[in-house]
Amino acid sequence: MNKMNKPPFTDDSAGRERLRDLLGRWQKGVLDERAVHEAAEALSESYPGELPTYPHSDPRSIPIEVLSQLEILNWQLITREDIPALLDFLATQSGDEERGWERYQKHWENIDFDRRLRELGDNPYYSKSAPPKR
Repeated sequence: MNKMNKPPFTDDSAGRERLRDLLGRWQKGVLDERAVHEAAEALSESYPGELPTYPHSDPRSIPIEVLSQLEILNWQLITREDIPALLDFLATQSGDEERGWERYQKHWENIDFDRRLRELGDNPYYSKSAPPKR
């Protein structure tokens, strides 16, 4: 199936719900990180060209950010530990986007990526030599 035949990922409430479902299945262990990554790539490919970008004040910026991070979760060292923060970010209410972004960014600032990299060192899916730059 090519891009033209796929139903597009929407960056509205339906898109948020699809992401919540994906994260929930990962959280429950129904999916592993590779399956989540592949599902995110498939959702992203439903857009013609690159994913759109929106200012943080735009509600569409939130699901697009989560989708883009899940699409590269192995490079960003995103694990099941991050699911509550991602779900919280997706639950950001309309009009509260700036605060939602602040909470989301604070989550990443509080992670010791050097420690996480060491913990994931034996997992070939995540294995690499340097933590992500945020």
